[in-house]
Amino acid sequence: MEFPKEAVEWIGEGGMPTLYRSSNGSSRSFCPRCGSTLGAIDDHPTVALVTGSFDAKDISEFRPVFHAFEDSCPNWWKIDIAR
Repeated sequence: MEFPKEAVEWIGEGGMPTLYRSSNGSSRSFCPRCGSTLGAIDDHPTVALVTGSFDAKDISEFRPVFHAFEDSCPNWWKIDIAR
């Protein structure tokens, strides 16, 4: 899930995640305590967080509304998204 950088507040015990520079425009983020992946922090104002990093479950706003590369998925891959 992508968010504007200013909408993300790091409130966990470790504060800001540990970063690994993965490309010219982005860094991967990890929990500084356990190493779990949190997502990507781009140089421009976008933070992409993996949905598994959120404590709350079944939040309707987290339901996918599109899928990147949907047209190139194999026929047996069924994508369930809200349309």
